[in-house]
Amino acid sequence: MIPKIRKTVVSLMLAHVIINSGGYLFVKVGLGEFSPFAFAFWRFVIALAGLAVIAVFLRAWPKIERLDWPRILALAILSVPCNQLFYLSGMKYSVPSHASLIYGATAAVALVLSTILGYERLRRFKVMAIVLALLGLVLVVSSSRTRILGTENFGGDMLITCSMIAWAGYTVLAKPMVAKYGAISATLVCQVVGSLTCLPFLVKSALAQDYTILTWHGWVGAAYAGIMITCVSYTVWFALLRRVEPSQVAIMTTPQPVVTTTLSVLILGEALSLPLIMGGLLVIGGVLLMQTPSLLKNRRIAGMVNRLEG
Repeated sequence: MIPKIRKTVVSLMLAHVIINSGGYLFVKVGLGEFSPFAFAFWRFVIALAGLAVIAVFLRAWPKIERLDWPRILALAILSVPCNQLFYLSGMKYSVPSHASLIYGATAAVALVLSTILGYERLRRFKVMAIVLALLGLVLVVSSSRTRILGTENFGGDMLITCSMIAWAGYTVLAKPMVAKYGAISATLVCQVVGSLTCLPFLVKSALAQDYTILTWHGWVGAAYAGIMITCVSYTVWFALLRRVEPSQVAIMTTPQPVVTTTLSVLILGEALSLPLIMGGLLVIGGVLLMQTPSLLKNRRIAGMVNRLEG
């Protein structure tokens, strides 16, 4: 039996899963018309407009202490240049199901980083969970190539893996800033600083984009990525991070690959393969295994697990 979870956490989890599951599809369709860096330029411009509205109406721009600026700058670089540019470049050549499953392994990477930094304790069953999740990730990335919207996905999967590692680092390192400044304020500062850092390097790609081939599909993709993912989803992620540990935040989003894959098959006509299904099960199973004691309501069983690990 799963213990009772607070309604706020469940609501945030559902919001994050729904927004991000659709996000993979919107981004994929948008990148069918945009070049990755031109898409990134317009995504960041739209996101900055949305973040400005949040800053003004919610008065959410915090006063960052001088000693915190190095961490804020590191988070901004991880979340925007590293995470988003790798992600958008990878999504040009990958497929939504692979991307969502790769991000499903965030919990494993976040747990390793949390352990290194002393935030969490690494137990034997968690080591097994990490191995399972990473095996699933390898299986997904190395599976037979899938053609969708005229692209092949192996190179894209590798870029998205780099993006996921950056996101895991962002998730772990952001927790102290979230606790100190709040979810909305921390998101606001990191995304504004990161976007402003990137934009000068993306202007050339934006000017080189052939806008005659763009339809409303491309613009909706950029708008969804800028508003729903950057402004809304990231804030929800930080709100979850404020309430639970980094690896636990990741486990709450395990339904996301299932939802994303279902939508991709139904809407984009993506083909399912056995390696994808098996890899997905390993990733999700590994992430679930990480939280074995918390998923066991029976204290006696949970105690036995803890004694075995002790």
